[in-house]
Amino acid sequence: MSQKLYDQLINSPQGLNTGTFRDVILPAILGKETDEMLYWIGKDLARQYPVATTNDLITLTRQLAFGDLTLVKKTTTSQIWRLGGPVIVNRISRDDEETSFGLECGFLAQEVEFQLNTIVEAKVNDRHHDYVEILLENDPQTKSSSERNELVTFIQLQGAPAEKQSGDEKEKPSRLQRLKHGKKKSKEK
Repeated sequence: MSQKLYDQLINSPQGLNTGTFRDVILPAILGKETDEMLYWIGKDLARQYPVATTNDLITLTRQLAFGDLTLVKKTTTSQIWRLGGPVIVNRISRDDEETSFGLECGFLAQEVEFQLNTIVEAKVNDRHHDYVEILLENDPQTKSSSERNELVTFIQLQGAPAEKQSGDEKEKPSRLQRLKHGKKKSKEK
């Protein structure tokens, strides 16, 4: 490790341990396949921490020190998310084009797949010096066939900011949540 890299990581929002593991060790192990392998690792990570709402996804992303996540645009077939903040600025300033966001793409794809109950793919859409935009695409007609999606139990986040929303501003339950709620009601009868 060079002095420059050490100085950057020790003073980064990620810290030396996380930064070394994420941006030095994993790329050394994974080599040319880093981006693709991190994508699948991100999907697996999301399976460990499934969340039910957009607000929970934003909070969890921050808690995992992935950066500050913002939903920029949402249609029935795509979503654009902006991932920024000090962690991202620091990572991009270190390696710019070599910085992999495969982990974050896979993580977002799986989380949104849980929420929509349809297959979702993600990729970096645009890269800037202080944020990346991640494009998620889905086909509402193609249901996710994974049993994991059907059996998912969403986690309840600790330390999430209390949401003060009026009835009009409350986030609507995802399609999967509505399906599960309907199944529970039919079992109770």
